[in-house]
Amino acid sequence: MKPSAFENPGKFWRGNLHTHSNLSDGILEPEEVCRRYKAEGYDFLALTDHFIGMYDYPIVDTLPFRDESFTTILGAEVHSGTMENGELWHILAVGLPADFKPSNSPHFLPVENQESGPELAQRCVEAGAFVAVAHPQWSGMTLNDARSITAAHAVETYNHGCANGCDRADGFHTLDL
Repeated sequence: MKPSAFENPGKFWRGNLHTHSNLSDGILEPEEVCRRYKAEGYDFLALTDHFIGMYDYPIVDTLPFRDESFTTILGAEVHSGTMENGELWHILAVGLPADFKPSNSPHFLPVENQESGPELAQRCVEAGAFVAVAHPQWSGMTLNDARSITAAHAVETYNHGCANGCDRADGFHTLDL
């Protein structure tokens, strides 16, 4: 059943701004990820693989998978600096240029001389990206962390992979900051 809000006049777009392929920790080739989303009736997709060194800092070229009824947006899940819990930031950057300069993030562990998460988010915005905090509850984000990332446009409020993997899927606690 469709929620009644979608029966109102206007154009509604169905999309996903956070998913991965086998170019990072996903299972499927980028082409197959795009094909499946299109087959399920999605209008757009941002394939946001983990932008870290162990995966060669991918910004996946999904432009060949666009057509008149389905579009893709270049992006990545970028990582750098530590949150209060000592873990790296997980930040979605949708609309990144293909030549975006990587942070010093060779893997998912903190290293010396990393820019902070808020600094990386600001750099993504300056490059033209729409920035969102990814799966804040799964990441263990504190309210102080959330308040520090002033360049973010949004917070991911639900992540089904996090629901299946560890039952920490929502980010609602950070919405009104």
